[in-house]
Order: sequence, then structure tokens, then C-alpha cells
Amino acid sequence: MNATPVWFESLTDSVYALGAAAREAQHAARTADLACDAYDLDRLRPSDGRVGTDDRGAQAVSFRPHFRALLTIGDALMEQTRKMRTLYAQTAMGYAYGTAWAILRVLEGQQPDAVQLSRNNDGGYIIPGELCPIPSLMPGLERWTGYKQLVQAHAQWALCEEAGMFAEYLDEQPQLSDHEAGELHKALDTATGEPDAAYAYGQLAESALHFALLEPRAQHACAQTSR
Repeated sequence: MNATPVWFESLTDSVYALGAAAREAQHAARTADLACDAYDLDRLRPSDGRVGTDDRGAQAVSFRPHFRALLTIGDALMEQTRKMRTLYAQTAMGYAYGTAWAILRVLEGQQPDAVQLSRNNDGGYIIPGELCPIPSLMPGLERWTGYKQLVQAHAQWALCEEAGMFAEYLDEQPQLSDHEAGELHKALDTATGEPDAAYAYGQLAESALHFALLEPRAQHACAQTSR
């Protein structure tokens, strides 16, 4: 019979699972983007050939089967791309916030055996108030060699998030000047990088968690030795 995993082992597995989900979603989103980009209706030339149909005596109608198929395929690819992008954004956020949650619990001296995050009806993660935004500074990690990179990754993520909010604000305005329209497009371009920025933060945070767990692991090893 297998022994129950030590809390920091199952916590590590929990964070890894969040990262694995984000990686799979990232791959799926990029694959969907490539497929959608490759399917260019301007490049394709629909056949003008028509097919007549007679639905049980109803008035005969005709349609262009090639053109109908192209539209259906294009719509399906666009919908798939939208779904995969949404999934990637959700899983990347869950990875970043969930790993930060685990780090904060460990730094506080707690012993969670898994990440705890709520989800909404759409499958997105509900981020606790304490993690929104994630603290850019975690003093307990200052001795970690990757701490500076973690802070920089947080700053890049915040930049993308702020660009998204700015784009939403501009998009709600009844009229935009040419300059504002340019700012909107620039903000939208920056905001599209938010899932990648969150995922990059999550990767560094996962390494930071391993550092934060060094002391609990050592304490556990000593306790086992002294028995």
C-alpha cells in the first residue's frame, strides 16, 4: 500500500499539473492559430459550379457546394481558434496565480497539500483578492537567484494587463481620434501577449516554489532521521 505523499510533494504535483495544462493549451492555441492563418479564403478560388436540390417536391433550389464547404470550414477554424485562445488564457492565469498562492502559503509557514482556486461556470479561475494583483515583491525569495527575473516577469505581465484595460476603455468611447485609434491598436497588440506573460511568470514562480520548499524539505528530512 502506497504511503500518503508528504504535503510538499503533493503541492509540487498540484503546481506542475497547472503548468502542464497551460503548456497543452498553449500548444493547442498556437496550432489552431496556424491552421486558421493557413486557411485564407482570399487565396482559395471557390468553384462556381452549382448543385440543385429538390426537398421532397419543394421548390428546387441550388447552392455552390465548394463555396458552402469553404465557409463552414473557415467558421469552424475560427471558432476553434477562439476556444483554444480562451483556454490558454484561463490555464495560464491559473498557473500563474495558483503557483503564487502556493508560494505565499509556504512563506507564511503553512503546509497546503494542493493549490486552492475556485472556478466559474465557464471554467475560468476566480482569483482571490489577495492575489489580484500578485505582489511583485516576495521578500522571502530575495535570496533566490531567479528573484530579479520573477519581478521582471511580473512587470511584463502587468504591462500586458494594463494594455488590455486601456484598450477596453478606448473601445467604449463613442468616437476616437486618429491618434486614439492608433493607441487602441497598439494596446490591443500588447494585450494579446498577456497569456504568454502569465505563463512565463508561472514558470519562474514554479522554480521559486522549489526554492521556498527547501527549508520545509530539510526540516522534514531531519525529523525523519531523528525518529
